[in-house]
Amino acid sequence: MKTMTALALVLASVPAAYAASPLENESFIDQVGAYNNATVSQKNGNNGQATFQAGKGNAVTTSQVSKLATGNNTSGNVQVGNHNTATTAQTNTPPNDQFTTATYTNNSFSAQYGVKNDSTVTQTGGQNTQGAIQAGRNNESVVGQSDASVSAGAANTSFTGQFGVNNTAATSQKSADGTSDFGSFENGHSNAASTLQFGEKNEASTTQNSVAGTALGAYNQAATVQAGYGNIAVTKQGGSIGDDVASLAPQTNASFVGQVGANNGAGITQTNGGNTQASFQTGYGNSVIVGQKTQVFGTGSGANNAVTSQYGAYNQANVTQSMVAVPLATGNNNSFISQIGGSNVVNSAQTTGQQASAANNTQVALQVGYGNSATVTQSTAASVTNTSFTAQYGVHNTAVVSQK
Repeated sequence: MKTMTALALVLASVPAAYAASPLENESFIDQVGAYNNATVSQKNGNNGQATFQAGKGNAVTTSQVSKLATGNNTSGNVQVGNHNTATTAQTNTPPNDQFTTATYTNNSFSAQYGVKNDSTVTQTGGQNTQGAIQAGRNNESVVGQSDASVSAGAANTSFTGQFGVNNTAATSQKSADGTSDFGSFENGHSNAASTLQFGEKNEASTTQNSVAGTALGAYNQAATVQAGYGNIAVTKQGGSIGDDVASLAPQTNASFVGQVGANNGAGITQTNGGNTQASFQTGYGNSVIVGQKTQVFGTGSGANNAVTSQYGAYNQANVTQSMVAVPLATGNNNSFISQIGGSNVVNSAQTTGQQASAANNTQVALQVGYGNSATVTQSTAASVTNTSFTAQYGVHNTAVVSQK
């Protein structure tokens, strides 16, 4: 308890130490047990790290470089058990050649409890914060974050929690500024990701990109929770053409995936901002694939929304929504799918026409029972709205809807 308190005090004292002497490096290492190894390399000041190891054969490698007189790197590692490995590399650099007075900070904390858990963290730039907690055996967490934006709110934040055996989580986030086609400066914005896994052999991969291009970068938010065995979740979100023309505010990509059971699979891809997706699966052998995107030149308030909920076994739902919007247009695709039972299949594809401001697609499918199948395809043109509702109760039901 005294050791953990000392570790917390060292980490808490780092910012104060920087204020008093902005070019100092601080390091704290406490080891209890046998064959524990801690290697620390810090350069150019404003770096602080603390390491606590208890057990046998644990290894921590920390490398921090600060290229800003007012930028900070802080790192903390806790290892309790045997043969745990943690690697942290942080570099604090200015967002661009002109903005050398940035006061941004990279923060990293990893805690490992058990046997042969591995944590790898790489953070570049500033405004990156990550936390990882692993308890069990052979769990692996990989986090790569980079930030090159002058905006104080363009931060990358990630949290990974894994409890069990042979779980794998990979998070990659990037924020950067850009220039529009008219030569104006565009800010990147923030990415936030959270991953929780309980069980064995679960895999989660989250990739988020808020790099500004011809417009503002998007806000990306992702959360993944998996419990059971052999679950796989892949989430990709991006957006550089996601601003609302009326308010000049960046759009937001938001995704939630929750899986409970065995062999569930969910793949989510959202592009260009304004997309919202939520999936929840419980049971065995469920699969969800959702792809949402807006056309590159269709900014406005365009958004895709999808909600999928499945209960039972062998359910699968595929939702594809694409909005081809002209500039300054607004339009929405909406899809709701809920399945309860076994062997249910729903496929839904919605596409708007060239005038998305007057073309909205809405689809709702609800199936309860066994062996149900529903296929819905909607395609719109100017001033046309498609709406479809399908509800099936019982067994061996089939419904096909096609609208243009």
